Amino acid sequence: MIAVLSNEPGWEFLKASGIFCMCLELIITALTGSCVQIPCTFNISNFEDKRKTAKSIYGIWLKNKSQFADEDSFIAFNSSKNIIRGFSDVQMTGNLSESNCTTVFYNIMMNHSDSYYFRLEMEPNVFRATFNPSTDVSRKTVRINVRDSPQPPELKPNDLKVMEETTVNLICSAEAPCPKQPPTISWSNIPESAHITTQLQEKPDKNQSVFSYMTFKASYKDHRRNISCTATYPRNTPVASTVETIVMLRVLFPPKGTCVIITPSVGTNVTLTCKSRASPSNDLNYTWYKHGEEKPIAWGMKINLTKTQNQIGSYHCIAQNKYGKQSSEEAHNLKISPTQAEDKNRDTTAIYTNNATAISKNDEKKETDELHYGEIDFSKLQTGHKTREHSNNGPETEYSELQVTERKKQINSAQKMDELYAQVQKK
Repeated sequence: MIAVLSNEPGWEFLKASGIFCMCLELIITALTGSCVQIPCTFNISNFEDKRKTAKSIYGIWLKNKSQFADEDSFIAFNSSKNIIRGFSDVQMTGNLSESNCTTVFYNIMMNHSDSYYFRLEMEPNVFRATFNPSTDVSRKTVRINVRDSPQPPELKPNDLKVMEETTVNLICSAEAPCPKQPPTISWSNIPESAHITTQLQEKPDKNQSVFSYMTFKASYKDHRRNISCTATYPRNTPVASTVETIVMLRVLFPPKGTCVIITPSVGTNVTLTCKSRASPSNDLNYTWYKHGEEKPIAWGMKINLTKTQNQIGSYHCIAQNKYGKQSSEEAHNLKISPTQAEDKNRDTTAIYTNNATAISKNDEKKETDELHYGEIDFSKLQTGHKTREHSNNGPETEYSELQVTERKKQINSAQKMDELYAQVQKK
């Protein structure tokens, strides 16, 4: 902001000698129990000539009043007489000979919230003036607002949506109204590849802030990760103040881990469900194919099949969004004989993933005395099988052990076999 010389009685001749201005922040936020730095510079016409003439240069800060009177109770600081009122300490860190009036006020309390005016005196009788803003900026030099708690750090970008495998740059900044006691910045829940650098920097407005820079490569595993930036402010109080800002990382990626889940239900119907992870997920499209057929047979996440002759075969799905697509492994829907009784005491689910992994889950219930002819528990085809290899590079044959529930008094002695093997041709 620009502040012009105030119209004080007895100093009218100063206005004729040139233009006088001052650069200050309108509002500065301070934290109780800490210090606050007021960045301040001024400009006076023919300042070099005046400086050579003057034997001494002094700076004065007035609280809540622009009119100056010697020994006034509104004087918060006077460097010529080493006067400090209402503060534990005040230091003018700027060099007045270089037009720098930057000042630090220590041990800020709530009653320090007010307007402050800077006055420059060059003695003997070379230049005396209180810098006052023009009326269009509400006649306030600088306003100090004191808070009990600091402002949360600023995290940019605050809307973090990126493609996977791209480099991401995050910036967390926290204001440092007291540069001698700057806040510390820490991160939490960050990606494994993150690299962090932190430093105290002066902004164009001469205020200072702590900046922490994080760089990492986005992975689909980091999708919806909440990254936190925390600023901790030291204070002359028993407990430091901690504030944080959180941003959610949204990674855009094509379908991954696409698989088919087969769920037999009571009766002759089978439900095939296509599962996939992608971002965005709301525009996922699912297409179903049957082995040996070029054209798709269905669309959607789920399809229902009836165990009839024309629907027996192998199926796979393709999941697709605007960033790509992925196919599942083929799921085998084997034929069950129409004369076969349904096992109402077993619920079997098979999962066929895109890396040829099959997972089966069996919930066994109490067996009945009924005889189930030719019934196969397909989950047992995944483990414990024995394989015979052929030297002619032909197809392999697997034998899987098949358990039969016997009804008492209906099996003759010739049928008392310990094991029954069903031959299954591998694809």
